[in-house]
Amino acid sequence: MKNVIRKNQIDEVTGLFNMMYFMEDSYYLLKDAGNGNISFLYFDVENFKSYNQKYGFQDGNKFLRRIAGILRDAFPHGILARLNDDHFVAAVENENIEHRIEYVRQAVHDFDQNLALDIKVGIYVPAAGIQDTALILDRAKLACDSIKGIYDKGWEVFDETLEKQIRIKNYIVSNFYRALEHHDIEVWYQPEIRTMTRQIMGFEALARWNSPEYGMISPGVFIEVLEDAHLIHKLDLYVIREACEDFRRVREHGEGWQEARISLNLSRMDFQLTDIFEDVERIRQEYQVPCDRLHIEITEGAFSFDDNHIIEQIERFRKAGYEVWMDDFGSGYSSLNTLKDYEFDLIKFDMRFLRDFGKKHKTEVILKSLVNMAKELGIHTLAEGVETEEQYQFLKDLGCELCQGYLFGKPQPLRMAAESYAGSEATLSFEPLACTDYFRKIGNINLLSISPLLSFEERENYISAMPLAICEQGDSVDTFRYIYKNEAYVDFMKSTGYKDLAEEIRYYQLGHEHFARMFVRLLNRCRKSKIEETVDYTINGNLCNIRCRYIATDAKRKVDAFAFIVTKLSADKQLESMDLHVAIRHLLGIFTRVDFFSVSGRAENIYIDETQNRLTYEASTVEEILKLYADRYIVPEERELFLTFYNLTTLIERQKELKRDHFTAFFHTYNDDGDISLKIYIIIPFRLGGAECWLSCIRDMDGRSQLESVKAGEVKD
Repeated sequence: MKNVIRKNQIDEVTGLFNMMYFMEDSYYLLKDAGNGNISFLYFDVENFKSYNQKYGFQDGNKFLRRIAGILRDAFPHGILARLNDDHFVAAVENENIEHRIEYVRQAVHDFDQNLALDIKVGIYVPAAGIQDTALILDRAKLACDSIKGIYDKGWEVFDETLEKQIRIKNYIVSNFYRALEHHDIEVWYQPEIRTMTRQIMGFEALARWNSPEYGMISPGVFIEVLEDAHLIHKLDLYVIREACEDFRRVREHGEGWQEARISLNLSRMDFQLTDIFEDVERIRQEYQVPCDRLHIEITEGAFSFDDNHIIEQIERFRKAGYEVWMDDFGSGYSSLNTLKDYEFDLIKFDMRFLRDFGKKHKTEVILKSLVNMAKELGIHTLAEGVETEEQYQFLKDLGCELCQGYLFGKPQPLRMAAESYAGSEATLSFEPLACTDYFRKIGNINLLSISPLLSFEERENYISAMPLAICEQGDSVDTFRYIYKNEAYVDFMKSTGYKDLAEEIRYYQLGHEHFARMFVRLLNRCRKSKIEETVDYTINGNLCNIRCRYIATDAKRKVDAFAFIVTKLSADKQLESMDLHVAIRHLLGIFTRVDFFSVSGRAENIYIDETQNRLTYEASTVEEILKLYADRYIVPEERELFLTFYNLTTLIERQKELKRDHFTAFFHTYNDDGDISLKIYIIIPFRLGGAECWLSCIRDMDGRSQLESVKAGEVKD
């Protein structure tokens, strides 16, 4: 019998007393010495959930036993108990309390520094005559809760400023049912806006408690109290019923309201306290509200690692036709694990992401990454806390589909919301329900992707849809090899006529084709410049562009690494079937560059190989580009002659006088690598839209023997 009693006093995991024995023993302690000499301590281990996720529940229990040992070391004469989960309590002599608490906190932190484990402590010293242990622990817990999330504060002592919180807590629990009966708790609505159209897609239903005694009680206060009291499911079902009742009446509030959808919040406790799916379904069917008009929001804090029960409940909602949203994404420790383990239709970014918008560049970077990640997962997005036009425009540019915040409207009772959004002075209109699927499909486009035109299903097949490869090569083409190539690059090379990459490498190393010689020179340019270089080229009749950049050098193996992206400039499917266009693209490959000029001053580069750079990035007018080209690429003694040849004003007169359809000249020309060669310059005049235009085409001379017999200048045939 004694062993049975002893067993009932002990927590099986830690070996400390359980709560029942603690309450009994501390009562007698207070009775004997309750004159301000006893401190009650409430311990809460922060980030314990992450420890369980990383190491598993068995190791988590070992960690709890380790904490119990630490508490015994710090308070050898105190009454110690494990309250529940990672919460501990102690009744100890009021001596060197802060020193001993700091010892406990440091020992817990040192147990696994990678997880940033911490322990918060609430302290309450009851005055003489106070012997209600439950009240005492409530006050110690309240002191502990008041410093949660404050990284530089490890403990807090209960004082009278916290007394009001206890009174409100007791008031909330005692008056909850009365508040429901008298409708002191109202449902208010805040609009959710489609960023692309700035129309109202729906509303979030939010509980607001207007107490006759305390006025407006913050949701941040009463929701947590109702969760602790296991009453939260009563509140959530009340809100759902009120929202459905409002939905029934909504047509009375003006055109457009019948299109609105409503987002309903569920607590983590709802899934433990009731069959929440059956309860929601019963209310929905009672009011005959279609499933697609209701969205179920579940806060991120509701999810724990591999919680099969919640996974099953979410699946029940989704199969029935509800959308399930994750609320407050990014507010907890395990957001990415949650996305991996659960199925959601939409994630709502926690409003804290936008608080530092415009002040910290990291905010924009993180939001970009989150939107991009959601799109790649096929999940839609909504950002909370939008307060400025700048924030709204940024989210719209990212492709975040929905937003919510004071910029568009604060939460309001239905009667006030009706006037704001459907009255004569309404500034926002409603999105037609029939357009939902249309905008959802548009929302699937990932504006941050390098290939936004690919569908979600097509994006799944590629790590990157842009043909990308990384190669290495030393002084000889024989050392060339790919060290990375994505599937899109392999498909690209096959589309240009090669059986496989082995064949492409073999042709490259033989060096018989223009592409092979071009690529050797391109790598040499990148090796020297250390910046991105870009060239156009033809390969098997395909007009392509390649952007290449030197990455690093392996000095031991004497090779350099290069990353490059290729793009097919020709319209593949239509033109590849036409032999004439293929032949024209082969013809274009004999030139080193082709530029377009117009009498209005417009200048564009149409084609360029690896020997020179585009100049349209550095100068804007035809005259500036020609002057820059002469200074950079024409030998000094021939520059004046070159500019005379390219004087487009006199060229019009020369064309009229000589009746020629093209003009040819030869100039000694630098390449970017410093070599000099004699090149042929051809100007082809034509009219486009009634305006005078010219093509400037440049190619190398054929054969070294001709260099001595040809002088610079215009050919007079």
